[in-house]
Amino acid sequence: MGTSPIVSQYMSLSETGEDVPPIYHEGQLVSEQVWTWILKTLGTAWTTRAAYQTYDAENNGIFKIQKAPDENVTIALLSDWASDTEESCLIADQAKGQDYSIHLGDTYFVGTKPEIVANFFPENGGKWPYGSLGSFAMLGNHEMYSGGHSYFEGLLPKMGTTAAGGNQGQKASFFCLENEHWRIIGLDTGYESLVYPFKVDQNTDLDITPEQKDWLQNTVKLNDDKRGLIFLSHHQIFSAFEQEFPNPQSTISTLMNPGRDIIWLMAHEHWFSVYGPNKLHNGSNVFARCVGNSGMPVELEIDGGVKRPKNNGPKSFENRNLVLFDQRWRENINGNIPLGHNGYVIINLQQEKLAIKYYDENDRKPDGRLILEENWTVDNTTGKLTGVSITDHTIFPGQDLKEQLSWFLGAELVDAIGLPRVPFKP
Repeated sequence: MGTSPIVSQYMSLSETGEDVPPIYHEGQLVSEQVWTWILKTLGTAWTTRAAYQTYDAENNGIFKIQKAPDENVTIALLSDWASDTEESCLIADQAKGQDYSIHLGDTYFVGTKPEIVANFFPENGGKWPYGSLGSFAMLGNHEMYSGGHSYFEGLLPKMGTTAAGGNQGQKASFFCLENEHWRIIGLDTGYESLVYPFKVDQNTDLDITPEQKDWLQNTVKLNDDKRGLIFLSHHQIFSAFEQEFPNPQSTISTLMNPGRDIIWLMAHEHWFSVYGPNKLHNGSNVFARCVGNSGMPVELEIDGGVKRPKNNGPKSFENRNLVLFDQRWRENINGNIPLGHNGYVIINLQQEKLAIKYYDENDRKPDGRLILEENWTVDNTTGKLTGVSITDHTIFPGQDLKEQLSWFLGAELVDAIGLPRVPFKP
């Protein structure tokens, strides 16, 4: 797999690339296409895991945001995006133009060289929305079906920062992007995510690797810092819908002072959901959001006449302080499979202020549609995180109930939400 220096990669974005149509449509990636998934997975069943990559003294994996603290910084988050479908290409186009962009993992079907190239190489028609100052790619379970070789050897050399005087490559599957007030820490939950040798089962006992633990403790110095913390992981640390992967949050809790509140954006499940505060083992509140709906089909099911995300696990729907989820129907495909909306996230950082804006694909219109926005502040002398507001842009007078996000908790339960809910005024 050919690679190029990071600066050359970003310079190539200004050139006219080859307009290659998407390979797949979402109907080919739904769970009902079980034999396609089986054959794709079995085709790489005997591949071994790629060697794990880490940082060094010259490049320690901490990337400084190349903008002044009083300037607004924009960061696009796309997850489970690399499916090379019409929807993923549209989402990429809607999310482009940010300072930074981050993929939270999963290249479909199994993260092979052709799939990495088709999604991320602009010179080969890849639509990934590279940021003007840099991009990062995290590791999901699907890249590991093929052992992660193409991720480590082909995709990571495309990633890193590009600002003048701040050029720095992403050499490992984890990173820290920071300024004077905030730290965004991308964790690798993908490397240990599959059960070997056949890799057909997911490892619910996965954890962040020993290399990451050492890096967080001795390089990032997680426990010695008071900036606002936003963690990113491919796998969900808990869920009201599916199986959970609890070990990463348990490990993080051992590396932090008790009572330190954090925000955690996770993926893997292919729908948008927001949780109120849940406790880590050390007593910290974690505010988790699942954002894994950028490129894969968002499959819905009917439960009591209400469309909601498919529940593939045995757990109660009420678990984990679920605040809201997106059950909105977009269309039926393949005759009778209801799908919800694809989407993406834009993070805005400006001094102590944080805005997290959630968008959907706006029924395939050119521009994304803002559906939810939450605002936070941090005191970087104490680490105190304060929720300022949460605004649901799908609720306004005259809006059809079917077009609104589903709030599982009442609007009066501010303590359960973790930040004040305010009405949207169109």
